[in-house]
Amino acid sequence: MSIFVTVGTTSFDELTETITSKPVQKVLQSQGYDKVTIQYGRGKHEVENIKSPSYSVVGFRYKDSIAEDIASADLVISHAGAGSCLE
Repeated sequence: MSIFVTVGTTSFDELTETITSKPVQKVLQSQGYDKVTIQYGRGKHEVENIKSPSYSVVGFRYKDSIAEDIASADLVISHAGAGSCLE
């Protein structure tokens, strides 16, 4: 299962730091999540990509559209800004 996290054009370092913390990653894996994609916007906390056979984390600042990321995710976590809601 996959999770998509988006902060839009803002920064929300607390969210990205929490999602990428080891304790939260362990919980996500225990719940069956194996892929986390994080759109981290202007944040100071740059997400490091993690790839293992059973779990991956991929981060990016921006892309033209996040519609495909939202549609393919089993769970979306968002700060619910206007742009994220419109996508």
